Amino acid sequence: MSEDQPKCPVDHSTREKWLATAAKAEKAKQTKSTEPARPEQTQSFFSKLFWAPPKTSQIQPSPSTKPAGHPAVPSDSDAVCPVDHDARKTWLTAGKTTFAPEAVEQDKSCSSSDLDKPSPVVEDVDLPEQREISSIPRTGAESNWIYPSQKQFFNAMRRKDWNPEAGDMKTIVPIHNMVNERAWNYILMWERGQGGDKCGGVQLTSFKGDSKKITPRARIRNLISGADLPFDRHDWVVDRCGQRVDYVIDFYSTPPSAEGEPAFFLDVRPKLNTLEGCRMRLFKALGI
Repeated sequence: MSEDQPKCPVDHSTREKWLATAAKAEKAKQTKSTEPARPEQTQSFFSKLFWAPPKTSQIQPSPSTKPAGHPAVPSDSDAVCPVDHDARKTWLTAGKTTFAPEAVEQDKSCSSSDLDKPSPVVEDVDLPEQREISSIPRTGAESNWIYPSQKQFFNAMRRKDWNPEAGDMKTIVPIHNMVNERAWNYILMWERGQGGDKCGGVQLTSFKGDSKKITPRARIRNLISGADLPFDRHDWVVDRCGQRVDYVIDFYSTPPSAEGEPAFFLDVRPKLNTLEGCRMRLFKALGI
């Protein structure tokens, strides 16, 4: 029933990391969200401008937590989730450091342009079909983006010849939703005071993920300080009253907490591919 409707087909070079974190998050009882001290507060202007993350977020997810204020919707909704889906295999193997050899420019990931392509049901598994409405407005639509149901997530993985456990979906899907809500919140922080409120707020136009394409900042930080490379990268296109603003998101994993809960760090910032992106990054570094 729901599988014939347009939906997010779930990123697949990212799923192994999601599955690895699922086992660690099994005992999580509550969501803990903290923001570490920003390193740029004690660094030089030059350092702040080029490699100190302007905003990072540590996320310790819980399998039972849903984004606040997001009602469930029937699985036959026409809306889709704001997530690139070659990303999930990477999430599910968060502890691993090697990936299948593919050219970084070879686009085998799911992007928002693929969401209206229906996929056949692979397996009729007894999983919830309700979907959560995100807080993320969709450009050109009256409704927000909608996250995939547990059943859609499971079947999408099966279509890609992965061997998911149905029981893991209750953990993976909430983590997936929570991480994207947090990414959007940080985009809204960047957009504060930029004029998007004049037309009712910024909206998400499209998204795409490529876990193998390392951002320049992540590469520089790795070479200079030895910091770990991100395990995933997303590119989100935001509409600000008709003006396109490109954002890049680096996803980092950290050791689980004492309770065994997995943790993630998000580095969200405008791309430097436009004058507007450069202006926003410069003003952030200057504290303007």
